[in-house]
Amino acid sequence: KLLHFKRAHAPLLISAMGILSAAQFALALAATASVHGACAFDIADHKITSLMAASYTPMKNDGMELDLDRIPAYAAFLAKLNITNVMPAGTNGESLSMTVPERKQLAKAWAQAGPANGLRVYMHIGSESLLEAMDLAKHAASIEGISGIVCMTPLYFKPSVQTLHNFLAKVAGAAPELPFWFYHFPDDTGILKGQAHSLLEYVEQTGAIPNFVGIKYTDYNLMDFSLSMQVAKGKYNMLYARDEQALAALELGADAAASSTVQYSPSLRQAIDLWYKGDTLGAKTAQEANARLCSLFGAYAPAAKNVQKNIMKMVCMDLGPSRLPYTDLDGGEYSALSALL
Repeated sequence: KLLHFKRAHAPLLISAMGILSAAQFALALAATASVHGACAFDIADHKITSLMAASYTPMKNDGMELDLDRIPAYAAFLAKLNITNVMPAGTNGESLSMTVPERKQLAKAWAQAGPANGLRVYMHIGSESLLEAMDLAKHAASIEGISGIVCMTPLYFKPSVQTLHNFLAKVAGAAPELPFWFYHFPDDTGILKGQAHSLLEYVEQTGAIPNFVGIKYTDYNLMDFSLSMQVAKGKYNMLYARDEQALAALELGADAAASSTVQYSPSLRQAIDLWYKGDTLGAKTAQEANARLCSLFGAYAPAAKNVQKNIMKMVCMDLGPSRLPYTDLDGGEYSALSALL
């Protein structure tokens, strides 16, 4: 297939070269793209819609080793729930607790098992180190079966809007053929609280990240989300990742919900399905059930309990232990929560 290109390129090619053969056109287009720094990236071709599951990372040996053999069964499990998009190695996936070699092994495992089960795989490749994030981006682009990459901010050395933009530009530029999303999670990172729209405006202004497709937005701030939706007349792919407020985000124009709970509870899957069918009351009832579910998790946070990964065992998808600094529910906690749910 011919490369995607901006309409602005066409007059230049036509006036300079007249009518071209397919081969000549491709060569001329490549040359034109190099002048602009990169080929134009058609966001519409890569938008994620409906649902994306934020997956957990299977582990064993007290969390000291990945259990990659579980991933094919995990992928099949998600497919049976009619989930078609999955993001490994994010917050749920304990990404920053893994080594770079482990994250590459995980990417390979999902690249094989995901598409085999009808899943599109979007790897989180963010890191505290720019070079590590670039390396992970290049690796994701080098293996067949990865549909896109997602990158969170560095969080110890706090960036400004401009330096975060420049960081993301280098990471995205390491894999220019893959669509790229920024992973916004200010409650955990402390970065850009209420200011995701400022980053998106800067991305639009500079045009320096041609494969920038959108934001995985994990925050309760719906004003900032709404402002982000308005950048460039809503052209960016906005994924809302607070399960308990998903319907509110859909009302504001979100393209999809990025979710953890859809993997073990039908509540949000039902809410979104009913919302798209126009059953507002039914969708609201299901969303309220999901909010009640999510309200249970805060009690475990002070003890760093990885409660949602443990819940997966309750639905017969045991993904093993968590890695420190996360820990798991003890026997009593597990039994009590299982009975409650």
